[in-house]
Amino acid sequence: MTEGSARRPGVIVVAEPDVHALLADSGADWNVQGRVGDVSSLWSGLSSGALDQRSRVLVFSDSLMADDPGDEDERLQTARALVAMANAGAHVFLIEWRPDLWPGMEEYIRAAADAQGVDHVGLVFHRISPMKGGRAVLNSMRGQLANVVEFPDVVLPDGDVLLARPGESAHPAEPPRSVDLSELGALRGLETDEPTETAPVAPRSAPEPSVSESAGPRPTLPPLGSGAPQATGTSADGNYPAQADLSLLRQPRLAGQTTITVTSSKGGSGKSTVSILLAATIARASAEAGRPLSVCLLDLDTRDGQVASLIGKFMPTALNIRVQPVWDEERIRRNLVRAEGMEVDTLLAPIRPRTAETVGPEFYRTIVQSLQRMYDVVIMDTSVQYLDPLIADVALVESDEILFVTTLASTAVQGMARALREMTAPVDESGLGVPREKIGIVVNQSVANVGMERDQVLAAGLGVPVVGVIPLATKDVLTATNLNRMQALLDHPLLGPAYNDLARSCLPDRDIAPWAGEQHPEPGRSAEDPVVRASAGEEGTGRRRGFFRR
Repeated sequence: MTEGSARRPGVIVVAEPDVHALLADSGADWNVQGRVGDVSSLWSGLSSGALDQRSRVLVFSDSLMADDPGDEDERLQTARALVAMANAGAHVFLIEWRPDLWPGMEEYIRAAADAQGVDHVGLVFHRISPMKGGRAVLNSMRGQLANVVEFPDVVLPDGDVLLARPGESAHPAEPPRSVDLSELGALRGLETDEPTETAPVAPRSAPEPSVSESAGPRPTLPPLGSGAPQATGTSADGNYPAQADLSLLRQPRLAGQTTITVTSSKGGSGKSTVSILLAATIARASAEAGRPLSVCLLDLDTRDGQVASLIGKFMPTALNIRVQPVWDEERIRRNLVRAEGMEVDTLLAPIRPRTAETVGPEFYRTIVQSLQRMYDVVIMDTSVQYLDPLIADVALVESDEILFVTTLASTAVQGMARALREMTAPVDESGLGVPREKIGIVVNQSVANVGMERDQVLAAGLGVPVVGVIPLATKDVLTATNLNRMQALLDHPLLGPAYNDLARSCLPDRDIAPWAGEQHPEPGRSAEDPVVRASAGEEGTGRRRGFFRR
């Protein structure tokens, strides 16, 4: 490396050969390093000295995060590199061949930032479309690097350069748009097919960063059903989005398939805990009976999902399926997360609440129906907003059974009464028209002698039966939650048998082995407690009748 080149800002290119050649031949006063093919080579080059460690400009390609050629590990490594470099103060550019991949990439980037302990609010990534040709790419970079790199007055004076990914022909350059380059620099923005916008990776709960009114609209996924029909394609009757895999959806549901919705009207009722422990109990007890059932748990609380926190894994999410060109079985399975020690697959909710509308009811309806052809049992954990279309039009409609979770607090029981009234009222009376025989009440965090008796719960439930009672074990549940060891609760002397009872009540026609652990009486309770007896069915016969078949 010459003394002159050492003084110029270094540029590392982890992108296609055409992009590297464009930057190297641009005439800009920078020192473009040798092209890097992947993130592993980036770290190797930096550690060995083959790449200048003082480089201030890094150019990545979104092909590293795409289905092909990058796999899951490559996407995670790329996200970590993007975060590390942006956090170190480098100018990070992303060559964006497929803008529709950005929402999924944001999920990976945010998770990588959390893992590195980085404040992701201030991270900025400059997205550039290569479809406009080389001149537009260089002009966009000049706008962001005006104080760092000296560019020639006119880039590519002898004509534009068309760019291509490996294995593809060059894309015709789109007509250039008028862009105020000084504005681009001032906004610290991201370039998309629109002029620019400021879009650092937003925190989960904090307000989104403000965006200049002069900035273009936030990039969003294409509308469901848009784009070219896929081979498995567009539904002839229009019932499914174009991305739906009709070859999968036209298959019958698995024999005996059961779909269960777990909902509530009050936060803090423990419905997510009920959902995951019920799923894990069904998986374990059916395997112990010699007939293992495949179980998938969906987190449909798209604004405040808790399943990821309970299993200690946060990626991938439903958004990673949403951005796929086809929602077939292979792509769905690839983006499910295994709950370790519980033998349950999970479909996690998007990390950021603002993506709730991006995924939406139409997407989830398609995915739920697809999973019904893939799993023996599908359990949907929902939010408390039971009138939300995602619950009212998807979860409650697609489910065979609905578990309504309540505690014995009077406010929770009163809220349950209002919710069940609206859910079961006929549609022509402004209700949701849910058949009452599909619903059963689960009393969670139950304890005796707190001023709420079985008759009061049943009265508030409008005749809906109590099908499960989960004892109060606050300390043990909190410990398992905080340590991501929910599977340990399956062996809990109070919770284990209670969830086994609930699983057998939900699946009376399936082989569910009885809980085999040692049971201990709960302090202050007895087997004669009227609420406890309700969980065992009216006959007290050990084999439960399904509440939706009674």
